[in-house]
Amino acid sequence: MNSVKSLFLFSLIFVVFFIPLIIPNSFADSGVVAIESIDVIYNIEHGNIESIFLDPDFFELIITMNTQDDGTIEITIPREILDATFELTDDMFFVLVDGFETDYVESKSTSTSRTLMIPFFNGDSIVEIIGTYALNPFVSDTEIVIPNWIKNNAGWWADGLIEDADFVLGIQYLINEEIMTIPQTQSEQSSQQPIPNWIKNNAGWWADGLIEDAEFVSGLQYLITNGIIHV
Repeated sequence: MNSVKSLFLFSLIFVVFFIPLIIPNSFADSGVVAIESIDVIYNIEHGNIESIFLDPDFFELIITMNTQDDGTIEITIPREILDATFELTDDMFFVLVDGFETDYVESKSTSTSRTLMIPFFNGDSIVEIIGTYALNPFVSDTEIVIPNWIKNNAGWWADGLIEDADFVLGIQYLINEEIMTIPQTQSEQSSQQPIPNWIKNNAGWWADGLIEDAEFVSGLQYLITNGIIHV
């Protein structure tokens, strides 16, 4: 009887301690990525991270990954890298997984960072986390010139009094005629994709004085880069 118990215990120890050494765990990954010398900590289940980088023009953190099954990403984002606020209080991030808006859970929030748990499906490869502020060491507010009266148009658009196409054509005209000046942005070919809700929300908040010019301009740069506005 004792020999049977000994064999069982040996088998259990072998499974718990030695099998993980023989078969590497390719279905999980964790680590730290430095962005502008600031650490971003991540942990992913059922996948591996390829890259994490910040696009300050669009106030977004972009994660590329390989996935082997449905899983989750836990990422701790320093507020000085990326944050989402509204009237000086925390707001929701806008999260896309392979282009589709995705719900997430904010598992921890401190004065210096926010931790998000984001689900994904097998085969997903890109996660975009969009906020209202991002660290940008290259672009200053002096590069942005927006006449105050444009806020009226932005407010009307956010309230549904101006169609998307009319707002886009108006902004395109103002930029081309140099009535409005924004940081230089690479334009793609014409696109028929809809305007994301977060851009219209930003326009309304900007019209109400709740966010800065740079945050409104991030939406315009998104429209330019994705071929919705041509300049």
